[in-house]
Amino acid sequence: MKMPALCAAAAVLFAQFAGAQTARPELAEKVSWPSMLCAGTPTYVCNRLDAQGYLFATPGAKKVVLISHGSQGIDSRMFDYVDSLQKEGFAALVIDHWKPRGIGVTHDDYAAAGIRGGNELNMASDSLTAADWLRRRGYEKVGSIGESQGSSAAVVLQQKWAHVLIERNIRRIYTSDFRVSPLDAVVGMYGYCGFRQAQRDGFVGTPFLFITGEVDDNTPSKYCERYVPWMNERGGNAKIIVIPGEGHSFDAPYKRQRNVFGPHYAKCDILVDDTGVTELNSGEKIPGVSINPMLAKCVSKIYHSGYWKDRFIAVPHWTGFFKQNL
Repeated sequence: MKMPALCAAAAVLFAQFAGAQTARPELAEKVSWPSMLCAGTPTYVCNRLDAQGYLFATPGAKKVVLISHGSQGIDSRMFDYVDSLQKEGFAALVIDHWKPRGIGVTHDDYAAAGIRGGNELNMASDSLTAADWLRRRGYEKVGSIGESQGSSAAVVLQQKWAHVLIERNIRRIYTSDFRVSPLDAVVGMYGYCGFRQAQRDGFVGTPFLFITGEVDDNTPSKYCERYVPWMNERGGNAKIIVIPGEGHSFDAPYKRQRNVFGPHYAKCDILVDDTGVTELNSGEKIPGVSINPMLAKCVSKIYHSGYWKDRFIAVPHWTGFFKQNL
């Protein structure tokens, strides 16, 4: 469904980015498509949701890249990504995962935000339904790039169990014959890779690129280096680039800073298998499959984020990946 490019509700967002990039929200087509909101605890209940985003339809482009924000929601880096993509001839869709769910940020309390739908499963639902919607509009190839929590959602995008859950619920909610089609190429930047579920993890073979920072003390690169073979042994097609000297949010619109707020899980290295939930750094084990009690034990609050020298250091890596795989 085509919607007007401007609306009163987006005025504040437009002003925030005015003059910051060539790509700005007011230059996009504000669009909506059918997705879902899965909320609640301990069991999700999934209902209808109109997902929202900003479509930059590069003239003549038949290839489009979805852009997923991190825990902070949309900021100017999303539109930096659009600029880089359009220069290479790609269209782009910036997805606003939080506003339709009534969420501001998630990093103050990930567990509470997750109960309201501010989690990776819901982000993956928005992306997979957006891909279906875009293909029906004539796009032949669909890729995705996510940063931080959007990168963690990129991993869920590849998970077969998530495809089954999303497909089943979209069919039920909309009484349609919706079928999940995997994306054609996926990039995840500085996301969390410290959670593995041995009984459930299984991946589609979409080309996947992790880009991480060597000194990231929020979402450590060592977990993602180990996650690449974990994915590939279970059907995935992943590889990783670790950028020397860079930390978390190495392309953020602010310089590197020390943060003392909100939970993060750099010290959490969790494996779920048929023996229970194990935190591998401490060796502690609890029964069952729920990771939330363990996350509460290993949570931290101090970490660093922001760019160090060159905010755009990763751009040639991920644009080259899309040019090769889309």
